[in-house]
Amino acid sequence: MPDSAPSAASSAAAALAARCGSPLVLCLAVAALAAALYHGVGHYGFSILDDSHYVTGNPRVLAGFTWGNIKNVFTPGEGLYWSPVTLLSLMLDARLFGFWAGGFHLMNALWHCANVALFCLLVLRLTGSRVAAVAAASLLAAHPAHIEAVAWITARKDVLSTFLGLCAVNLYVSWARRPSGAKNALFHATYLASLMAKPMLVTLAGLLLLLDWWPLGRLRAADGGPWPDRRLLVLRLREKALLLALGAFATFMTMTSHYAGAFDRLDPSLGHKLANAVVSCVKYLGLLLWPHDQAIVYPFPDVVPALHVALSGALLAAVTLLCLRQLRARPYLLVGWLWFLAALSPVIMPPKVGLHVEYADRWAYVPFLGLYLALGCLGAELAGRIRREGPRLAAAAAWVLLPLAALIPVQQRQLATWATPFSIAEQALRVTRGNYLLLNNFGILKSLRGDKAAAEAAYLAALEIYPDYGPALYNLGLLRLEQKRCAEALPPLLKATEADERRGAKVYDAYCGVALCLTLLGRAGEAQHYYALAIRENPASPRAYNDWGNLARDTGDPLLARELYQQALAADPGYGLARRNLEKLATEATKSVP
Repeated sequence: MPDSAPSAASSAAAALAARCGSPLVLCLAVAALAAALYHGVGHYGFSILDDSHYVTGNPRVLAGFTWGNIKNVFTPGEGLYWSPVTLLSLMLDARLFGFWAGGFHLMNALWHCANVALFCLLVLRLTGSRVAAVAAASLLAAHPAHIEAVAWITARKDVLSTFLGLCAVNLYVSWARRPSGAKNALFHATYLASLMAKPMLVTLAGLLLLLDWWPLGRLRAADGGPWPDRRLLVLRLREKALLLALGAFATFMTMTSHYAGAFDRLDPSLGHKLANAVVSCVKYLGLLLWPHDQAIVYPFPDVVPALHVALSGALLAAVTLLCLRQLRARPYLLVGWLWFLAALSPVIMPPKVGLHVEYADRWAYVPFLGLYLALGCLGAELAGRIRREGPRLAAAAAWVLLPLAALIPVQQRQLATWATPFSIAEQALRVTRGNYLLLNNFGILKSLRGDKAAAEAAYLAALEIYPDYGPALYNLGLLRLEQKRCAEALPPLLKATEADERRGAKVYDAYCGVALCLTLLGRAGEAQHYYALAIRENPASPRAYNDWGNLARDTGDPLLARELYQQALAADPGYGLARRNLEKLATEATKSVP
């Protein structure tokens, strides 16, 4: 599709939405806009960052739909977020598409289109305004901040959890206006499913309290004032007790099942994290208004200047004060603003799990919904003040189309950077500093392409930033080992084992690398020690058994070699290398008999 196609699609969608009152037509129009913008992701590949953990190297996803495998999906493990619903979704994709990355990408785009339609429906039901609904949903469809959540296969958990969360919120609105036991049960079940896709909406109870206040009016004071009635507030909180319990359960599962930054360069203090949280809130506002220099990883800052914290805190306080001053006339401003802050708090406030980063584009997917709601309502109000129909429709169309005209070219340029693993890494390295994680990944890509010199330079650059970064040390040692530079390979490999042991990371690969390097250097006794460490680390992997068997065979101990090859096959009966080595050993034994 030519570059003008998304703009044409957005114009057609907006024109159709302006004249058609059917909620279905409105939702389909904005979903069509999202589909037009993301149609090309079917040509994209797997990312080198985390896609192997969630798809290409995840035995749970690749094993297929069996009762045993489905049961395993609900069992925490492998250092991933406890996200069984996401893994089931990826399992289905693997069954449908195999290793075709485009299929996974298109499913992400499909979930995004569904989210755009559901959000349009939600805003329409909350406000009754077609202008507000189309404007808000169009921003969700087209804003460059959401590219990461759609174009990164690993971010399936973001779009899927949001889909289920929006289903839950729509059900809640329906239940609040016409209660029934069936709606209430379905609402809670959908919310639980959302948490099991990703625990992003752990603050949903608070978000729904905002909607209870405005526009649902379920907290309205008897005197008609803007502040909620205390008795009703207590009642609504009790009503959401199960939501709070489910959120606490999801938080517990996340904190106990996911690793906590095993490869972080920094171990930031509580004050450091809080300072970054304040500043990053303002950076999200900057991302909303002027999306640029986007990357898959923004390294956590070494320091957060006190001046930046003070200015950011003052800006956040000023926006809050402004919303409070507009409380009677425009309550939607405070609701949208508090939605943004509350939905963002689980990912920017300590404690965190996983790698510590400054902020992440994908984390804006749910928080920005509140800001889009406020902006949509503001546009509807301003357009509604115009009495004449023609100018009023023109103003409404402008409120939808002008942001799209500004955002779509940026969105298309940024989306193109997600086409290949190389383009993802190059974009991140171009716009960030100190990005040791992406430098290491870039080195892997260069090595796979055969450019060993560039790969070594990337690993060394990563180690200049973070000298104890285990993956870069291991990859540097492995690269030199492949080039038979064993004496140069041993120091980084040994340092990798030490660094990974201190961090509590998996050391199996580093142990195997050190053992192989020592073998090639003729230090067989030391090599056996590291093979034993590798087997102790991961007794279910056949590699260390097989390589140790090769060492035993070459040093004249065929009995030990046979035993080790057999142990490799016991660990993995399909490990062909060990089977061939065992057959070769048997052939050699036969030839040696006179």
